[in-house]
Amino acid sequence: MISCREVISLPSLAKINIVAGHSGLNRLVRWVHFIDLPDVLPWVQGGELLIITGIGLNGDVGKLEAVVRGIIKKKLAGLIINIGPYIREIPPEVLRLADQAGFPVFELPWEVKLIEVTREICSHIVLKQTEERSIKDFLEQLLLFPLVDTEVLIQRAAYYGYDLTKPHQVAIISPVQLTNFLQENKVNDEKALVAFKVRFENSIREALKLRGEKVLQMLWADDVVLLMPCDRSSTGEQQNTGILTAVFERLAAEMPGLAVTAALGGSFDCLQDARKSYLQATKVLRLFADSKTASLPIYAYEQLGIYKLLLEIGSDKLALYYEEVIEPLNEYDRTHQMNLVNSLFVYFEENCNAAQTAKRLFVHRNTLDYRLKKIEEISGRSLSDPYDRLTLQLGVIVGKQMSSGFFSFDA
Repeated sequence: MISCREVISLPSLAKINIVAGHSGLNRLVRWVHFIDLPDVLPWVQGGELLIITGIGLNGDVGKLEAVVRGIIKKKLAGLIINIGPYIREIPPEVLRLADQAGFPVFELPWEVKLIEVTREICSHIVLKQTEERSIKDFLEQLLLFPLVDTEVLIQRAAYYGYDLTKPHQVAIISPVQLTNFLQENKVNDEKALVAFKVRFENSIREALKLRGEKVLQMLWADDVVLLMPCDRSSTGEQQNTGILTAVFERLAAEMPGLAVTAALGGSFDCLQDARKSYLQATKVLRLFADSKTASLPIYAYEQLGIYKLLLEIGSDKLALYYEEVIEPLNEYDRTHQMNLVNSLFVYFEENCNAAQTAKRLFVHRNTLDYRLKKIEEISGRSLSDPYDRLTLQLGVIVGKQMSSGFFSFDA
């Protein structure tokens, strides 16, 4: 769908003027209606951009406030008032009401032909819907299925003005703790959920458009997937991180309270590697999206460090490594109701600082010392030996990710 902001940029609406509800310009327009009945409410459903001349008001402009209250309640996208013999000016009460509701109200001069306005808006909506469906179909083929003919996809993208012969990378923007957000905002039926997802996708699209970025995107489940141009240098990835940061700022303003995170797959030159970048971004998202230790909103595959290495190892081999290194400690924990494995994980997170580890675990320092000695005894590895320490640290990292189901992900 398109927004009111996009509608008023159309050529036939060059003379339109917004007079109230500026904060609602990002409302989405499902369709446009020209209705001049005394009571328009039975004829609208929500999401329409309504055009009226005032003929149906029978000269009583005072009724306009009731009309606006009704269409705001029915969640229309906006109102275009044809200023002329029937409505010479919009009453101040209507303007105040629209400003309070963030409901866009526009004035359109009488000499503008309404048939041209409605035709152009409707044509633009249909064209935009067709383009969005085509792009989603294109991205699904590119990212979700094995490629057969890359040249066909390159030509299809070029038709819409996208150059896929240059390096790109996949980014995924995902809402965090979405269920809580939906409950808090009373999104409790399928229609409201669809409206939320459309608004989420369009807010991202508008943010990219305002920055002048031409990026292919699609809504996939609850996430928005982007195919972003990216040169192979570190600067290219930094630029995309900056773009995503700007998108997050826009989302914070448009959808207050919605927490989001993003993952960047590796950059690629060959279109055959687009799916690989998508899978990398998906894995990164699974790794950090719900992590309690996550401290950044944007994570890049190329910056994962040791996690990147682990991602390239088969889950079966990682499971064997974990069973060899950490499972004996787990078995001892189960038998003796101890907490050796978690103590070891916290110890490594605190950079092997025993005092800080004991404080974080709420145990006495002597208790922690006993646990660390017991770990060395059971594992046969010394925490003072760098190699042994690294072996144990990799083991607990693998264990944490296996418990979250991360390494069971099938690429």
